[in-house]
Formats: sequence, C-alpha cells, structure tokens
Amino acid sequence: MNLKTIITLLIGTGAMLVLIAILMKRYEVKIWKSIPVSFILTVTGTIGTYIWFFVEASWFGGRSYYGAVFIVPLVFVFIAKLMKIPYGELMDFCAPAECIMLAIMKYQCLIDGCCGGKVIKIAEDGSEILFPSQIIELVNAAIVMAVLMSMAFSNKWRGKIYPWYLIIYGVTRFVLNLFRGENTPLLLGLPAGNLWSLLSIAIGFMWLKDYRIKIIKKESTGPVEEIRDFIKDGSD
Repeated sequence: MNLKTIITLLIGTGAMLVLIAILMKRYEVKIWKSIPVSFILTVTGTIGTYIWFFVEASWFGGRSYYGAVFIVPLVFVFIAKLMKIPYGELMDFCAPAECIMLAIMKYQCLIDGCCGGKVIKIAEDGSEILFPSQIIELVNAAIVMAVLMSMAFSNKWRGKIYPWYLIIYGVTRFVLNLFRGENTPLLLGLPAGNLWSLLSIAIGFMWLKDYRIKIIKKESTGPVEEIRDFIKDGSD
C-alpha cells in the first residue's frame, strides 16, 4: 500500500466519521462510538478488498470493492456486540459510509488511471476516447449515499438500510460494469463485477425477507395467544 492510498483512506475515514456521527445522533447512539466504528470499518473494508481481489485473481496486489461490501457485515456482527449497538442499526451507519469511501477511492482511480472504461470513440488523431467510468462510478456512489442517508432519516427503513444498499448498489454497479474496459469473464461467462453484483442483489433480498419474517413473527398473534392474553387481562 503506497502513501497515496494511505492518505486517501485517511480522508475517507474522516468523511465516514462525520457521516456516522450524524446518523448516530439521529439514532440516539453515543456519538463517541463513531470514532472506533469508523476506524474498524476502514480497516475491515480495506482488508476485505484485498482478500476479494485474491479470490478473483488468485494473487495479492489489487483491490476489489465488493470485498468490503460482503465482509463488513460478517465482521460487524461481533463489532455490534462489542459496541453494544443493535446490529441492524450499526449496519445502517455502515452502508452510506461505505459509499462515501468508495466515492473518494474512485477519485484516486481517476488520478491513477485504473478501472477505466471501454473505448467509445476513436478521435481524428487516432487516440481513444474512453467511457468516463471512474467519474460515473464516483457520481453513482455519491447518489447511492444520498439515497441511503435519506432512508436512514426515516424510521420506516430503520435496521434495513444495508440490505437496500446491497440491492441498489448491486443494480447500478451491474449496469456500469458493462462499460468497464477490462471485463474478463470469471464465472458463468460473467465478469467479476457483474457476478458480485448479482450476488449482492440476491443477498439483499434474502436479508430483507428474513427481516420481514422476524417482524411478522414478533408482531402477529394467533387465536391461542389472543385467548391467553384475554384470560390474563381478566384475572388482573
């Protein structure tokens, strides 16, 4: 990891810290917890990107963003217990925070010239005009972040922001990945980005379904429960 990447990660961590602190205040969580959460999120996400790149390429040296998307929810099961924050709420904080880090990292991609887009035109001088993949993905990450933040400020979506992040980002990334310059098939004829996008969408929907089932089980009462409650109320 070079100095430029470290500086970018520090800037991203600072941006995540501000965003997570805002959401913690909204959720009435102690704001000081935003500091360790932001730091752990950066470390976990960064390690995840390197691990996921190894899964894709069988060698270390690059980063794959979906590593952060998939590995953070697993690690943060334990972080939620450590920080004494409900898991669903903690993941609500992580979703838009990951997006703002992605936007900042995409700026670095633009400077470094990686993750370029397909050739869309050949100029008169013979030079290639590429699809502005890094810029579009940066804008996409910022828009997804804004959408998730808006959802987080509505009690309707509380505890469900991360699965929606998996779905929204998965859909938009699948489309944008079609315009990437290097799209070597990884499995089933699909490039890595498209494959992980489909997986992200599937996990997001399964996560939401499980959440709804739990809510239904928690709130519903059958005839037996109603009779038991009636007898209990009558005896008080």
